[in-house]
Amino acid sequence: MIILSGDALIDFIPDKTEDGADCYCPAPGGSCANIAVAIGRLGGNVGFMGGISTDFLGEKLMHFLETSNVNTKYVARGPQQTTLAFVELGEEEPAYAFYDENTVSRLWVRSQSPGFTDDVKLIHIGSTTLIEPPVSEACEQMFRIERGKRILSIDPNCRPGNTLHPAVYRARMARLIAMADVIKLSKSDLEFLMPDTSFDEAAEMWISQGTSIVIITRGSQGVLCYLPGHKVITVKPDYIDDVVDSIGAGDTFMAGTLTYLQKEGLLTLETIKTITPEQITKALEYASVAAAMICQRRGANPPWEKEVAERIASKK
Repeated sequence: MIILSGDALIDFIPDKTEDGADCYCPAPGGSCANIAVAIGRLGGNVGFMGGISTDFLGEKLMHFLETSNVNTKYVARGPQQTTLAFVELGEEEPAYAFYDENTVSRLWVRSQSPGFTDDVKLIHIGSTTLIEPPVSEACEQMFRIERGKRILSIDPNCRPGNTLHPAVYRARMARLIAMADVIKLSKSDLEFLMPDTSFDEAAEMWISQGTSIVIITRGSQGVLCYLPGHKVITVKPDYIDDVVDSIGAGDTFMAGTLTYLQKEGLLTLETIKTITPEQITKALEYASVAAAMICQRRGANPPWEKEVAERIASKK
């Protein structure tokens, strides 16, 4: 099983009323919740771990997870409020304004959720979960405990506008990334975490620290992937014409990659170190199709396994 440990929140997405006035529509979201939902819809074995409120917004989030085949036994329900995020759509990546003070997600600590069972093979963390304690400290401690026992995966999904202590955050991210077996980040993430560092320099450093897979997404420029002992692998995006928004595209890309590798039996501590360029290329191409499809929908609404299969078949 793949476990996504992190943020589950409500996105408020720009829209228009019938008379043309600006408004916002609420929709379930959060990077880690989005990845979990996408993996579940793509046919993967997945669970979500983190804090979800007992309020009515929390009920919407639980419905979002459970109806997408996500195991929720590691979810900790609490009376605190749900995190809210207001979205501003951009050409490449959306921008967010978060309301996350004293929320159930922000206050989650590891002891609130059950211990891992033996079927958990990979733990993924990322996004706003890693910005402030106590949840950021809980995730770092969990990584230290689980290192060498399970595959560790991370997507910083940085939120500069929500990061009040950038130096502290960057130091934490450096420690977490150094422990990760799988790293996925965007071009803008790297620019925020390590200014003036090239893709190659960053990836080579992380690979030398023991990372098995480094994936760097670059929007319309496609994806770069680095494996130990291999030259960089480039995968072009799956282009679509009818883009609605890009909310959840990076999350769906991560989900597609992990789901493909899981289905191929490649998500073990032994096999993750020996993945070939051919295997990872197929995974990234599958992920690109899934990520393109979510851009045709409003908000974080990942495609289902059958839909992705039909799109791939139509391209042959």
